[in-house]
Amino acid sequence: MIRRLQGLLTEWRRFDGGLLLGVMALMSLGVITIASAVLRSPDLADAPRRQALYGLIGLALIFLTSSVNYRIWGAFQRLLYVAILILLMLALLAGRSQIAPVRRWLEIASFNIQPAELVKPLLVLSLGRFLADREEKLDAFRTVLLAFIYFLLPAVLIFLQPNLSTAVVILAIGTGMLFAWGIRLRHLFAVGLMSIPLVLGAWTIMLPYMRGRLLHFLGLQPDPNTSYNLTQALITIGSGGLWGAGWGQSPQNVWGFLRVRHTDFIFAVLAGEFGLVGALSVLTLYLWILGRIFRIAWRAEDTYGRLIAVGVGTWIAFQAIVNIGMNVGLMPVAGLPLPFISYGGSALLSLCLGIGLVQSVRIHRMEFSMRE
Repeated sequence: MIRRLQGLLTEWRRFDGGLLLGVMALMSLGVITIASAVLRSPDLADAPRRQALYGLIGLALIFLTSSVNYRIWGAFQRLLYVAILILLMLALLAGRSQIAPVRRWLEIASFNIQPAELVKPLLVLSLGRFLADREEKLDAFRTVLLAFIYFLLPAVLIFLQPNLSTAVVILAIGTGMLFAWGIRLRHLFAVGLMSIPLVLGAWTIMLPYMRGRLLHFLGLQPDPNTSYNLTQALITIGSGGLWGAGWGQSPQNVWGFLRVRHTDFIFAVLAGEFGLVGALSVLTLYLWILGRIFRIAWRAEDTYGRLIAVGVGTWIAFQAIVNIGMNVGLMPVAGLPLPFISYGGSALLSLCLGIGLVQSVRIHRMEFSMRE
């Protein structure tokens, strides 16, 4: 019994407190910024409280998930993958949204759950085990093709909701994990060529507003709605200057010119109210978190643990880059939340599950690495 307790204490000493503090800082900043963004929106007055509640639940999930040895999840690889497909099929068949024909949410009791968000940590676990079990076969193109199909199928189901931005995130996670797995560049190039018909097919069935955003970004076709949102975001960011206008004082936020400011364009609100200093602080926190995650990936003692950490790191990095890039006009406008900051329970809880998995990789190592 004493030895068991000593073992538990040894494991929990490996818990990365720096990673947790970085996540908590972003979540706290998110609640503060959401409260400002909805200050003059009575229908969203409850959003900050709900986000804070999601944050507390998320912290509990981090500790709960990290206490479970990540290798246990690998034993349920096939079951996890089936769960992914069932969740996405349910979203297509029984999902609902205020915008037709979008079907992204499942209503359970009084909560709206977005299955596509939950799929992200589940895919990291399932795909990671799939790849780790085939590490000796990575030179075989058939194995690479199977791996690509493995995460392409969920991406297609998400795209059909339709949800292009999240589908691209799934593809980014899978590609990042393939690189960490050791995929040969010639295989990646071949898969890319084979994907061209899929891309062309996706373009033909894409909703008009999705095509409009992409064409506007490429400068091929002006889109008034996209242009308006981007212009207001840039004005908001520019008005912040060095120190910002202050909490709840950004003009575009105060007068409601900036749309979806508590979700997609929350970075613009943050930059407008806390200035360049605030924006750079957020970027520093993301770099801190990603540095801790990829450090854990580097020190992982097995392929499965490394792939889990890389998958979660790729997920956070890709979404942060796209959301911030969208706010400053360097990326197409997309409905991707800013990790840990944008309003949304499903997105926040899924991210916390991901952080818990990374912590589990660090905690449940078989022995201390010589690099520790």
